Order: sequence, then structure tokens, then C-alpha cells
Amino acid sequence: MDVLREFQKSLEGRRPSTIRLYMAGARAALEAAKPNVAEHGSYAELLPRIRENPPKGRIRIKPFLRFLAAAEANNSISSCDLQVTEDWVIQAVKRHMRAQKNPSIATRRDLALIASLCCGPARGNPRKWPQNCIHISGTDVLLWGKRVEEPVFALALRFWHAWRERRARPDQRRLYRKASQWSDSKLLFPGPRGGALGRAALHNALRRLLAGVGEGSNLTPQKVRAAFLSRDALEGGSRTDALPAL
Repeated sequence: MDVLREFQKSLEGRRPSTIRLYMAGARAALEAAKPNVAEHGSYAELLPRIRENPPKGRIRIKPFLRFLAAAEANNSISSCDLQVTEDWVIQAVKRHMRAQKNPSIATRRDLALIASLCCGPARGNPRKWPQNCIHISGTDVLLWGKRVEEPVFALALRFWHAWRERRARPDQRRLYRKASQWSDSKLLFPGPRGGALGRAALHNALRRLLAGVGEGSNLTPQKVRAAFLSRDALEGGSRTDALPAL
């Protein structure tokens, strides 16, 4: 079973001490679930086994359980659902961009966050991406060196890139009362003091996109990511990582 390797891959970007702690919890959980762990063919079968036989002591297994639950949820999504999710997100972003004649900073960031997730699903959560992962070349928007083909996503990313570049200027920073830590941050989506956004940032962005909408209101970042990973696979890419909780 490759679950440990997949779980470790999902932790990329975290501090080494955090990775060691979470991996120790995952190994302890699997050890406690013996002797029949190898017989479980899916996360759906493994998850209740671990819950019925939790490891003793103060071991951090919740991150591992969340990973198993998220991975199983994604595996249960049909290809039809993935296509519907992909189409719905594109149309929702398009509607918001047409309706917002003078969007706020938060709205620009929300749309760019969602566009980033859709255009770079294999890269995980974009809240820790570096600013230089986006490059504008004439009419093309390049994300991680790959051209963004969906026009509405390219436009959302272009707007956010222009905003970040503009706010780095001292006169604009004072005008909009942005802290120097924010303007000088090397992150594409910095928090108020220049550090990474909170872990709920992407969930909140999607929730605001769906506010007041019935259809599609059950979407989560995990489902959105799964839909666009599926698109990448159909276009010749490879699904090289597990789907960690976003």
C-alpha cells in the first residue's frame, strides 16, 4: 500500500518538524490497525479500521484521517460530476468578472485564487505559491511555465498580477495603506503581514463565489481540484500526487 508515500507527498511545503510529527502519527495508526491493513484495498475500508483501532498515547493521527477521508471522497466522484464541476466553476468565475465593474482587492484575490487552483491543480493549494510563478508574455499568461488556456482564468490571473506589481510601488502602497510586508512579500497571495494566507482562504474564496447560488453550492476545493486534475489527465498530463485536504 502506497498510502504513506501519498500522505507524505500531500505534506509538501510544511515545516520538516510538522511532517515528521504527522508521518509518525500515520505510521502509528497503520501499526495499530494491523494485522489486516494490507488486505484493505481502498481508503474507505482502511479508514474505519483505524478508527476502530486507534493507536494508544497522544499521537497526532487526525491529519492522516482527514487525508484518507478526502482521498476517498475524490475517488467517489464520477467523471460526469467532474465535468459538471469544471463547467460550473468556469461559468461562475465568468459571471463574477462581468458583474464586478470595480472589484475590491478581496474579490480580485478570490477569483485569482480559484483560477490558480484550476490552472495548477497538481501544485496543491496556491496560498504558498511564489509571486514569480506567474509570468506575462504579451497576450499570454504563463503559470508555472505553462500557458493558461482558459480565457477567464487568464484574465483573473492577469488582473491579480497587475495589482501585485502596482502595489509594490511605494506611492501606491501608501495610497492603499498596505503594509510594506505585504507589498514586499515574495508570495503570490500574501496575507496582511506578508506571510501565507490562512488554511481556510481557498475554502472562503469558493464560498464567496457561491454565495446566494443554489446550483453548485456543495462544491469544495477538493472537488474543484479533482475536476481540473481530470482535465489535465485527459489533455496528456499525469496525475502524480494524491489529493490532500486543501
